[in-house]
Amino acid sequence: MKYKYVIGGVANDFYMASYKDIMLNDAAEYHKEFLDTSSEIIRKFFGVHFGRVNNSISLPFKSIWNPWILRPRNLTEKKICFILFSNYTKFIDTGLFDYWRRKYPGCKLVLFFQDLVKTNKYKHPEKLKDIFDLVLSFDQEDCKQYNFEYYPLVYSKVSVEDDENIDESDLYFVGKAKDRLNDIIDIFEKCDSAGIKCDFHIVGVDPDLQVHTDKINYCSQMAYKENLKRIKKTKCMLEIMQQGGHGYTLRYCEAIAMGKRLLTNNPEIIHAPFYNADFISIFRSAQDCDTSFIVDGPNNVDYNFLEELSPNKLLEYIDNKI
Repeated sequence: MKYKYVIGGVANDFYMASYKDIMLNDAAEYHKEFLDTSSEIIRKFFGVHFGRVNNSISLPFKSIWNPWILRPRNLTEKKICFILFSNYTKFIDTGLFDYWRRKYPGCKLVLFFQDLVKTNKYKHPEKLKDIFDLVLSFDQEDCKQYNFEYYPLVYSKVSVEDDENIDESDLYFVGKAKDRLNDIIDIFEKCDSAGIKCDFHIVGVDPDLQVHTDKINYCSQMAYKENLKRIKKTKCMLEIMQQGGHGYTLRYCEAIAMGKRLLTNNPEIIHAPFYNADFISIFRSAQDCDTSFIVDGPNNVDYNFLEELSPNKLLEYIDNKI
């Protein structure tokens, strides 16, 4: 490869799992935190400087942190390419990226949206291509709107131990309610009435909106390790897209990696390179959900696509692109 890759990621368990392949690649290093320091005092001051107060007022002198952010651990003779998650847009106004271009001559900057652009706090996404050498997004519509390059979510091979404390299920769902709570409940009611054993976990639902609380787990969050254990115990996974979403989400990655059938309301999935009608069932509403697919679909599921999801493929793509 032409570059040494420095990934500015996050510490979320699912990203650590998704990018595991890169952590074993000598051509790349994954940083799960902004600051390269073990000092709790420095971390605390950094948190205050970039904390909630910035939602109402932008504190000055943030550029003092530039030398501390995402410092490569093992410099080589190769030029550096930074691959940044979208949370790094907070540093656009601090001069961080100009600082890097001076400190690491010839370096490249790549921004990768792995969530919808509308969820990012940066107010001028149309300007991002002037700041970065390459902007990628997993969502096709965001790519069309902002002229970004499309790249799907990445995922690595996972090994999940069996948990005897988790019951087997026919259909599994976990996710934030966001703007799709009614759709989630409709599918649950359709499947539950058909005798399908559902394992549903919905995050961030106001108590006044919670229904079927004896059968649905309403929670604040779920550890990603538990999520993988529950996927292992189910026959089929449920994906319900948030409004405005058009990309192939983490649920597809998990289904491919774990060898599970997938029930989804994303009609565009038929165009995906991993689409297999034997393993993926599409519905428009709860009324046309194929419950027989959930219970009686094939148990030996292999999409033959996991290698293509590897983050190492992302490095190859970027290396050829920039």
